[in-house]
Amino acid sequence: MLQEFTLSMPNRGALWARLALTKTQLAELCGLTARQVSHWTDRGYIPPSPHHPDRYGGDAVDLCVLIKQALQHGIPLRRAVALARAYVADELAREPTPAAIATPTLAAIRDNLRDAEAAIAAVLEAVEPLAPEGGEATGGG
Repeated sequence: MLQEFTLSMPNRGALWARLALTKTQLAELCGLTARQVSHWTDRGYIPPSPHHPDRYGGDAVDLCVLIKQALQHGIPLRRAVALARAYVADELAREPTPAAIATPTLAAIRDNLRDAEAAIAAVLEAVEPLAPEGGEATGGG
């Protein structure tokens, strides 16, 4: 028998940070050569993984793809790197902060709790007169 369940979106940021690709894997994934990856790393254009200095995380993937896009449009490498970094910084700045997300969510939770408390109070008001003396209903089970 199949159990019902709900899928939830994985934490992409955490996965991206734990990614540990080799130079060859990064090159293959991004459509580059291993030599390009080495050159860009040596120049400081793409960061190695903070956990594995000889590997690359998701930040390197993002930058490699963006740099390659700019290069394909005739942008010189140094300018392509600057554009890629600016693009990533702009995207990160647009992401809502936890504080921005938590405030409306907390307010909505409080509103829902107030509504639930009001509904419970209404049910109790209707049921209490029906309960036997002493306030406890007898169970029949």
